[in-house]
Amino acid sequence: MSRKNEKDQNSVLPTRKMRRRGRVFAGIIGVAFGLLILRLGFLQIVQGEFWSTKAVSQQLNDSLVAAHRGTIYDCNGKVLAESMEVWTVIMTPYNIAQLDDAEAVRVKIADEVSKILDVDRDTLYKKTTRTESQYEKIASQVEYPVVEELISWAEKNKLSNSGIFRVVTDYKRTYPYGSLASCVIGFTGTDYYGLYGLEAEYNDVLAGVAGRVVTAQNGVGGDMPVSLTYEKTVDAEDGHSLVLTIDQNIQHFAEKYLEQSIIENSVKNRGVSIVMNVHTGAILAMAVKGDFDLNDPWTVTDPNALEAMKLLSGDEKSDALATARQAQWSNKAVSEFYEPGSVFKVFTSCMAIEEGVADMNTSFYCPGYIEVMGQQITCWHAGHGMQHFPDIISNSCNPGFITLGVGLGGERFFKYFVGFGFTEPTGIDMLSEGHSTTSLYHGIDMTDLDVATSSIGQTFEITPIQMATALCAVANGGYLMQPYVVAQELDGNGNVVKTTEPVVKRQVVSTETTKQVASMLAAAVNGGGSKNVYVAGYRVAGKSGTADKTETRQGGAENEVWGSFGTFAPADDPEIVCVTITDTAQSDNRWGSHTAGPVCQSILADTLPYLGVEPLYTEEELANLSTVTPSVTDKEVSTATTIIANNDLHYSIIGNGKTVVRQIPEAGSSIPKDGTVVLYTDSDSLGSTTAVPDFHGMTLSQANAAADAANLNLEISGVGLDSGEATVYSQDYEVGAKVSPGTVVYLVFVTDSAIA
Repeated sequence: MSRKNEKDQNSVLPTRKMRRRGRVFAGIIGVAFGLLILRLGFLQIVQGEFWSTKAVSQQLNDSLVAAHRGTIYDCNGKVLAESMEVWTVIMTPYNIAQLDDAEAVRVKIADEVSKILDVDRDTLYKKTTRTESQYEKIASQVEYPVVEELISWAEKNKLSNSGIFRVVTDYKRTYPYGSLASCVIGFTGTDYYGLYGLEAEYNDVLAGVAGRVVTAQNGVGGDMPVSLTYEKTVDAEDGHSLVLTIDQNIQHFAEKYLEQSIIENSVKNRGVSIVMNVHTGAILAMAVKGDFDLNDPWTVTDPNALEAMKLLSGDEKSDALATARQAQWSNKAVSEFYEPGSVFKVFTSCMAIEEGVADMNTSFYCPGYIEVMGQQITCWHAGHGMQHFPDIISNSCNPGFITLGVGLGGERFFKYFVGFGFTEPTGIDMLSEGHSTTSLYHGIDMTDLDVATSSIGQTFEITPIQMATALCAVANGGYLMQPYVVAQELDGNGNVVKTTEPVVKRQVVSTETTKQVASMLAAAVNGGGSKNVYVAGYRVAGKSGTADKTETRQGGAENEVWGSFGTFAPADDPEIVCVTITDTAQSDNRWGSHTAGPVCQSILADTLPYLGVEPLYTEEELANLSTVTPSVTDKEVSTATTIIANNDLHYSIIGNGKTVVRQIPEAGSSIPKDGTVVLYTDSDSLGSTTAVPDFHGMTLSQANAAADAANLNLEISGVGLDSGEATVYSQDYEVGAKVSPGTVVYLVFVTDSAIA
């Protein structure tokens, strides 16, 4: 063999190096193949169910069917929140494609149905071209008149039986009373999920379980051909309903008078009023003003915030809008803090009596200040002189209460501070209950100076609901109750499935102690320093409070205060507590006795009779009670005047007729004793009017003179019978309003003395 042939043969035979390389390569292929087999086995055996489910999910179009969200009722069954039936409109483009004039129908639907449903024309047209789809949602939350219009359109265009459109029942959340209890009830989002208030706290109860419509789709997302159609419907499960402890009428009283105070006193940071059953802890009313319309919660209602936003743009405006919304949604009654000021002296009194530090006969001297650990703490008054225990409550004397606090000492003071619930949330069944980080100190660490400032309600912060709950304990014999707003849960058939039972947390002080404190608080109202919550026929127990904001962690400006008032009634056998707080009033008189007291007074004056609490009038009160206007319309003038005189009333005749054609006040309405009934005797006289004077700031005698000059009747409330220094705080008719002669104008009087 030639050398050349030998060289050629060696070039094609595998060398040892090549054989080794081949074995390595074959091994790699073998390992890779083995790993692939293992992976396939893992996917098929271990993860088979997962991938099978995923494959099915890609082949199914799953659409939700809304559940009926439960109704929210007040304690009397009045609807506060409900779900109104609306509809979702579904289109089946596949059925359009089966028509001979499919394109013309697509254009007609896009042009005309888009207007009926108020949807974008081009978007709707694009959906009509998805010829494999059997389920295209084209409109949600459609109300019945629009559905009727769509049905009529389909009939007119001979498409009723084409299967192109169908409507599915859906629901829309509505709130019949608008802003009433808005910060309590809360609202839902566009997805029907509770966002705030009870709607959020009880979302799982109210929401129910959504139903489903499941249809098959092909690999590119379109529905399967009709011959292979798969559709399954899973019915929705309706949510449960809630019955609240809130009484719509009492809630209305609280909101009405609180809003009036906010306007009258130019309150900057909203206000709160809480009405609570002292025996159960049930919340009868929880008012927060300013608030918002539950049917339109995204619209900001604060005029100051709206004015400020006009000057902003871009991100700054967006941030300001978000802040303003959060501010109006916040339930100030449970989530925001304030200093209670002198209302807290109620609890210092309970502590002192319970521990034997003082009794009803203990005397105190007030020179206008007191020194504690080298610090001088002033009284709001130049000096009360010598007083007894009831006097320091009526006078709201700082030195008197500081003496009590220092006498108790830090450890005992803190024990009761904890006992009345001021160091922990109340546990009310609502979202975002606040828990202050300034909950005083650990008992033995409190210095005399710490106790001194705390005993008069300064240097610590609590929530309004904590105050109302603690005040209930003073009213009910010493028992701290857990507050609540949901009384019952009902199923879809209205059956009670859950009832809230009152919870007694503990007894803080003895019943005898609370009776003594209630007696002193009632004396302060009936002729004492808290007379702005006087209600004729009822003994009201109450205490005012005013706290300076400049030294708090909330950083108030100079002269900014919290004004507050805490009351319960009747003082001898309490039924309800009423607490009101105004945050940063900007009126000349910012004291709690002026900004919050009249709110409590008006709420109690309306609520106690409404609850059936019988009044017990003194002889002097009886002499000043209003009476019922007799019916004299259609009677001869001579007969009418005799009837009116026999009812100890006066009369005024307008017109020249012989028969009464109208009377003001109307028959059966309230009229003050000694009031005047105006008799109209011909049709020409019926249009006569008189302008309502501006009674604000007038004394009782001045108001009576102004009313006589305007031919009006007055009904008054808000002060005791010895009310010479009282002036008009509010009137129910606007200044200058044109009313019929004889109209009864309701005035609320307050004393302007600054009681802390």
